[in-house]
Amino acid sequence: MEVLNEYDTISVDTLALEEILREERAAEISKLNTLSKKVCYLHTELLYYRHAKSKIGAACYEAWKTLVKKVGGTPNCWRDLGRLLGVTQDDLDYIMNSVRDDPVDMVLKVFKQNEKATLDKVVDAFVKMKRYDILKSIEDPLCSMAQYFNKDDSGYQSNDKMSGHKEIVTLKCLSNDLPPALNKSIVSKDKDPNKPKPQLQPSQNKNVTVINDSPILFLTYAQDGLPTAINIQEYVSNWSEITGVKVVTLNNRREDIYKNPEKFIREYFEKADFIVPIITPGYLQQITSNSSNVPNTSENLDHKYVNFIYNLIVNHYIHVTGCLNTKVRSVLPQNANVDLFARITMYPDLLPWTYETNFDEQFQVFLRKDNS
Repeated sequence: MEVLNEYDTISVDTLALEEILREERAAEISKLNTLSKKVCYLHTELLYYRHAKSKIGAACYEAWKTLVKKVGGTPNCWRDLGRLLGVTQDDLDYIMNSVRDDPVDMVLKVFKQNEKATLDKVVDAFVKMKRYDILKSIEDPLCSMAQYFNKDDSGYQSNDKMSGHKEIVTLKCLSNDLPPALNKSIVSKDKDPNKPKPQLQPSQNKNVTVINDSPILFLTYAQDGLPTAINIQEYVSNWSEITGVKVVTLNNRREDIYKNPEKFIREYFEKADFIVPIITPGYLQQITSNSSNVPNTSENLDHKYVNFIYNLIVNHYIHVTGCLNTKVRSVLPQNANVDLFARITMYPDLLPWTYETNFDEQFQVFLRKDNS
């Protein structure tokens, strides 16, 4: 009888282990294929849904956060993801060399501009890349997110009307804060062949005052206040009892302010019913910076002009109203700590008016009273 020596035993054990691993990998891949089916009707835009009091918002944020962290943990993985999602090489180079924001986040934002940019395409990209580690990490967050969209919800709309297919679920409205070079909606407007040619109009007096027929909230915030700014815009867009409220941010009005940002800011500072600073550590750092002579080259215009707007606030508070706060309604993010609150006490013109978690309810009550 032939006796297996030690090396033969190791060889047999290794083959058995490899077979087990192959079976496990096959089962894992099969399971991940079902993940693709679960999110095939969800638009990538849903990753950016934010609502502090909503479980749906929390699930969407968790899915976005996990995806960005896991892809960002591997050098240049965002480039491979971008290529598989159809992001052009020029756009990838621009993100690499000209944008300070997270490249994974930027790739997702560029991709989601396509009305067919469903999450299954993101999952399939990782399958092609054989990044099962990333797929395993995002599996639970995506499944948790998907369960909220199994039923029709009046808060969302579908834009895929093909018979025989489940309609694509997307957000009704979401601000596009991409730089103009990556913003496809700006490009498409300029190149739309069906767009009517502009008609010649007689010259008009440029000093005509614009009449404000609806409340205007002018948000001002640093980079770390962007999530709260997005939440506030989402709250206002869902208001049903108070209609016509306009939320102004600089990033959303890039095309209007490029020629003369300071002039635009001054005019809207006067026109706005209320200036809404979002108080974060980054905001306080901007207004207390000792390097005010150094140009701020941030791509985020709201972050770039925080100091300029704050100087307007101070001037209005001290010289115009005599230290009466009639225009500023500061908001503290939901994760604000005690230390941040203590630092704000040195700025009476910025004393918090409400928390982000209470903004939705309190601002509606406030605006109703103000208009009565």
